[in-house]
Amino acid sequence: MASTPHRQRLTRKDLREPDEFVSLVDAAGDYIANHLPRVIAGAVILFVVILVAVGLKLFFTHRDRVAATAFYRAGELYDQKDYTNAAASFTALAAHYPGTKLGRLALLYLGDAYLAENQGAQARDSLRKFLDTDDRPTYRQLALLQLGVAYESLGKLVDARGAYAQAATIKEGAQGWAELQQARLALQLGDKPGAIEIYQRFLREHPFDPQRGTAIAALGRLGVKTSAAYAGNLELPSR
Repeated sequence: MASTPHRQRLTRKDLREPDEFVSLVDAAGDYIANHLPRVIAGAVILFVVILVAVGLKLFFTHRDRVAATAFYRAGELYDQKDYTNAAASFTALAAHYPGTKLGRLALLYLGDAYLAENQGAQARDSLRKFLDTDDRPTYRQLALLQLGVAYESLGKLVDARGAYAQAATIKEGAQGWAELQQARLALQLGDKPGAIEIYQRFLREHPFDPQRGTAIAALGRLGVKTSAAYAGNLELPSR
């Protein structure tokens, strides 16, 4: 007959020495009881922090949604070539939502709308403001190109050349175009060696650019020989 396992009896010592979990719970209870005001204050602060975080998220989400709607409406006016009303809409958007990406981008479109209306000074100011607030390379390059156009419209060719030169340092899609504008302004300002250097650098660094013919034609007019394989009839762009 199998023997019955001997049952371990609890002693008074066992009852006086609870396990670690019970001890931890008792210690936590004692701490809370002894520091109740501090515990309540901490819970209140945590609740407020969570509430503020949720509120800010909801605020920024709503703000971005409203800015996107305003930008879309202004963009429709811009696409319809209603530049006067588009400029007014982009101005309002930039003023009301300066902390948003679209609020800053509105300044770039505003500058272009001003250029379409032959308002060079307003375009210059808007584009400068955009460049002071946005560091995205693609948009900065476009803004610098438009700034060069604005300076040209104001007869400030040295400043225009500088804007094109800055745009040419940004390795984005319009880099080649910026270099061609820089070279064109160098010629207008009487810097023939500078123009030749820019055109030659353009040919070296942009072997597949569709505007290579423009650079080759310009060098030909300046008396610089280039490979006949790249000869073209394109004229130097006016802008």
